[in-house]
Amino acid sequence: MKTIIAVWHSGGKGKTKTLRELANLLLETYPDYKTIYPNPIKIPSKYDFRLVVEIKGIIIGIESQGDPNTQLEKRLDELAKTYKCDLIFCTTRTKGKTVKAVEKIAKEYSFNEIWTSTYQTNVESNYAMLNYIKAQHLLDLVQQLDII
Repeated sequence: MKTIIAVWHSGGKGKTKTLRELANLLLETYPDYKTIYPNPIKIPSKYDFRLVVEIKGIIIGIESQGDPNTQLEKRLDELAKTYKCDLIFCTTRTKGKTVKAVEKIAKEYSFNEIWTSTYQTNVESNYAMLNYIKAQHLLDLVQQLDII
């Protein structure tokens, strides 16, 4: 079943950083991936990004730009319709247009929705480690659900 996994939280809570870690983990874990977008692959160390790859016959899209007024619905529609993703990871805020965008695309293209958030801590020195651990958990999730 097609699945969209939304990492939701308020602004500045590590959503993009978590998806960046996930993207790197996917590419390391499945070195036989096929590049779809961008070509060549570039996962920036800062800023939002989009990645689309094929792994084991599954097309996976990652969209890290989930802030309000960034046309998330349009970008998710493109992942579902143009790239024909089977699995989409994206970021959203906790309410409003970004959440509604995920729900609309999930309904329109028959995606199963899974909602999760980043880990939250007030110990700044743990941010990077927690984002990496969350990325590992997301990878484990899709493996255990036999999506990949």
